[in-house]
Amino acid sequence: MVSPEEALRLILKNIRSLRSETVPLAESEGRVVAQAISAQEDLPPFDSSAMDGFAVRIRDCAQTSRRTSISLKVGETLRAGALAAVELRPGQAVKIMTGAPVPKGADAVVMKEFTSVNGDGRVNILRAPRRGQHIRRHGEDVRRGELIFKKGTLIRPYEIALLAAQGIEKILVIARPRAALLATGDELVEVSQPLAPGKIRNSNGPALAAALSRWGTVPLYQGIVPDDPVPMKAALRRSLESCDMLLVSGGVSVGDFDYTKTLLEELGLNVVFWKVAIKPGKPLLFGLYRNKPVFGLPGNPISAMVCVEELVRPAIEKMQGRSPRYPSYHLQGSLENGYPKDADRQQYVFCRASDGPQGFRLRVIRPQGSAMLGMAVQANALAVAPIGVSHLKKGMKVSFRWLK
Repeated sequence: MVSPEEALRLILKNIRSLRSETVPLAESEGRVVAQAISAQEDLPPFDSSAMDGFAVRIRDCAQTSRRTSISLKVGETLRAGALAAVELRPGQAVKIMTGAPVPKGADAVVMKEFTSVNGDGRVNILRAPRRGQHIRRHGEDVRRGELIFKKGTLIRPYEIALLAAQGIEKILVIARPRAALLATGDELVEVSQPLAPGKIRNSNGPALAAALSRWGTVPLYQGIVPDDPVPMKAALRRSLESCDMLLVSGGVSVGDFDYTKTLLEELGLNVVFWKVAIKPGKPLLFGLYRNKPVFGLPGNPISAMVCVEELVRPAIEKMQGRSPRYPSYHLQGSLENGYPKDADRQQYVFCRASDGPQGFRLRVIRPQGSAMLGMAVQANALAVAPIGVSHLKKGMKVSFRWLK
């Protein structure tokens, strides 16, 4: 067995980011910029008002004080998108809305709250403005030609807003990984099928597809294949040709009908490691087929999901051009009950976490098992007990993360 840290190191060492592709801006959220992008236009493209109020000349308001207001003649009213008809003259003010271009001659905007309007077409300025106050200056945010995104930038809604403001309709990004999902096992039937004696439904397929979709991957479900070397080998070959990465659930342990590892090696898989010192998830297999990552996941659904969250997700992030992140167990909680564990494996323990005056409390859900779906859905936290710890005792401090 390799340690979980070594397993992750080996995975990331062998993963490369995918090809680039051009996509519409509306489809770019969560993707990674494949080449540097410079601004095509100044932003804002003109001086505009940051407030609803009155555009004025500083010199006309110089005598304004707490006791003395200045009265100015109101000319036109400027709404957003409209241009002033004439230059602002001495003794005049222009009523202006947020976003409207500042008229020529004006050098400040007084907020509406600091004015009072007379019935004779004049406005009283109740507070002297500073030069440039409440004016968004042309190009103060972004200048044309300025680098706005480096290669490798993750596109969030904020980035999309800036790209849209620049008039950029399409963008070159790293492609979404296409992940083939193949389930193995004589005991499996599809979700829609009735259960016969000795059969169980394939929960791994929908669960893995959901997780991969959440992480920006395109799942390619390949169905169920029986524990028979001939159809299984054909299904593996077909799946490998249609994807950027392959996830096979089941058949990676040491049972008489566990053919996944052997058949993948016959097809040309270069095995990087097999078996990790974790529980659940020990039988995890990782290798490369023509530089494509291949993961052989345990068949038990909890084991499969733990492996995917802990070790497959960072690989996906690197394929997407992102900086891969290992799940963060930065929170600390005190155990409300104990739980036995193997000292030679790092164990992931499903818990109910709560917060209180003394900090986080963790109640280990019992019993736990690699096939216990009902147990897993009760949990809102996953605690980690490192290698070398032989027993989790009540009151012990352990690291955990939220299950979201």
